Amino acid sequence: MLGGIVVCTLLAPTFVRADSNDHEQARQALAEGKIIPLRAVLENIEKQYAGQVVKIEFEHDDDDGQNRWLYEIKLLQDSGDMLKLLVDAENGKILKLKGKTRHNKTQDND
Repeated sequence: MLGGIVVCTLLAPTFVRADSNDHEQARQALAEGKIIPLRAVLENIEKQYAGQVVKIEFEHDDDDGQNRWLYEIKLLQDSGDMLKLLVDAENGKILKLKGKTRHNKTQDND
């Protein structure tokens, strides 16, 4: 089960760290309708990539003038490879992917 912004388990018992400040910022942004729930983002990722979420960060990005909220998600794949996904929290779109995919190709879609 997932609760709020902190994920305790996904596919197997795994500890996922989320900064308490991230949690409060996400709660506020969700209440204001600025972002979609983390659960919806994770469901989309689960459909595309097998593995366990090991870390989630929630951050505000205005470096490129976009002024948007992002989920940064680290996913440990069954193969042992680590994926790092940067997801637009407003619409769930994966903006950036680093690491090896299940097709064993190294991805870095900067």
